[in-house]
Amino acid sequence: MSTKRRYDASGRRAAAEQRRTRVAEVASDLFARHGWSGTTISAVAAEAGVSAELVSSSFGGKPGLFMAAFRHRTMGGRTLTEAFGELSLEEERDLDARLDRFVAFACDTLERVAPLFSVLSLAADQDADLQLLVEGAAGRHDETIRGAVGLLATGTVPEEAVDELVVITRSEVFLAFRRTRGWSVDQYAAWLRGRTRALLVPDQGAP
Repeated sequence: MSTKRRYDASGRRAAAEQRRTRVAEVASDLFARHGWSGTTISAVAAEAGVSAELVSSSFGGKPGLFMAAFRHRTMGGRTLTEAFGELSLEEERDLDARLDRFVAFACDTLERVAPLFSVLSLAADQDADLQLLVEGAAGRHDETIRGAVGLLATGTVPEEAVDELVVITRSEVFLAFRRTRGWSVDQYAAWLRGRTRALLVPDQGAP
């Protein structure tokens, strides 16, 4: 009596994931170079070597494709929550080490997002679906910073301090310092570390 061979779909899933990663990579480059209006699903599909129909169905249209490209460029395809969780701040007992890790994560993320942030701002004004995705991303940023506060603060933190930390870790502030004032990433990192410590560890002052 013959035994029916069980179908293994792992290879197909792996291939599909590789295609998604390739499409997100291509889209990230094209959006950065040509902007929202200048980048089409057809152009992304052609450069990635897949069909436009596959891109559209896999990513939920152009807004979903942009956000996938955004995540690929900034988080390597992970969500902000996932990437922040990998820092494992709760396992580090030294406060200064936790601060250093948080600041390095913030600066790396902001530097990666910079080429697409201007595109994102303009695109969200033109597309209602993308605006909803942007609002969701802003909410996750807020949640991530609040999670960081719980891991970095040495006591009760006023809501105003949490609000300030949310604002100063946003892309708009990073780009204002970098492009308008000519700061280096190292200058921003030093300032961010100092402000974060002052907001969350006010009784100890600067190191």
